Amino acid sequence: MNEWITGPRDDASERRRRVVAAALRAAYAWSVRRRFPLAMREVAMMTGVVMEVHGPGRGPASPAALIDCLRAPLGELPVFDGSSDDEDSAIADAVLLDRHDRMTPEVDDLICEYALPLAGTFAAEAWLPTWTRMHADHIRQQAFASLIETRSQEDYVASRKFLIDHPAGSREELAELVSTMGVRVVFRGYTEIPAERRYHVNPDTQWWWPCPVCAWPMSVAGRTVRCRYRPHTSVFRIVSGKTSLSRPGLTAVDEGPRATRPEARPVRDAVCLDAGVWRFVVVPGASELRLCRALEEQGAEVRLWPELDSYDLYVLAGEDTFRIDVKEYRSVHRLIADLRAKPPQARVLLPRTHEHQLDAVKAALPSLDMTTETRFRAQVRRALKKEGRTS
Repeated sequence: MNEWITGPRDDASERRRRVVAAALRAAYAWSVRRRFPLAMREVAMMTGVVMEVHGPGRGPASPAALIDCLRAPLGELPVFDGSSDDEDSAIADAVLLDRHDRMTPEVDDLICEYALPLAGTFAAEAWLPTWTRMHADHIRQQAFASLIETRSQEDYVASRKFLIDHPAGSREELAELVSTMGVRVVFRGYTEIPAERRYHVNPDTQWWWPCPVCAWPMSVAGRTVRCRYRPHTSVFRIVSGKTSLSRPGLTAVDEGPRATRPEARPVRDAVCLDAGVWRFVVVPGASELRLCRALEEQGAEVRLWPELDSYDLYVLAGEDTFRIDVKEYRSVHRLIADLRAKPPQARVLLPRTHEHQLDAVKAALPSLDMTTETRFRAQVRRALKKEGRTS
């Protein structure tokens, strides 16, 4: 009866995921309500989804009540009552809106892995980011569709590397690079730098900073600047220039790995990839390229995304060859679920920021061929040493 809202499957886990998806869309809409006139309609529609899941007399019954719930842990919503599943505990403590009604960066990347499209009349408006209407796999498929039109492996690798190396920048510079390199631009292309990634000196002067790891615009909260993808751990404090026209600087305030301090760039004429494309293409791609370059520095030969992305890396180390599929999930439970649903075609590798997930994945999937970046690089080093080719 309610399939126009729920879709064909409607068990307890699906209902919780539907609430998370609606809550995330409502939180985003509320955070940008002053810029987009349709945002309040979006909040009202998502309130309807949450009410449908909970049924009469349970859960938030108005848009204002839903927004209040988004300022508290999601686990306080009745739909999570009685749930002891570890996957649900991973999101139970998540708070989507901070005291300034901004999306909280520390949960954004995790919750994106639980988002799913809402059926029927709830197709997302054009002003909403891609993760509100597409699952991660759909975002990747649409992003890559334009890159494989020529069916050329060389063209595909060049275009995909371009996206990862240039997720943001000056519109003029990017256009020149696209023309010079002959690469294809991803579906939806580039858009304006989001407001929450801009530092306002005055109404006419705004700046943004690329993350030292993924090069996408970092979030600006007051005078604190950081990438909203938590494994990219650098946190900075803004240092004002000598005058209002001077370029502001950054000073590192975290205790994580030392990172190069990025230089402020003017917002005027600057663009960046859509948030969904950044999260599900650029973020894992940055790890794939970093690993590729590290293996090549060791002396191995590496081919990126063989067979138009059947897997991520083909590594030739002496007489040994390896097929590697890099998996970078914030939620180990989503990783396990996706590996069960779609078995990989190569050995799964956890990058160094996610090596702590190994035991949990192996316990759930004991027959899975899996390694970590540290172990694999050591294996490649041994193979090259055997051939006398290690650097």
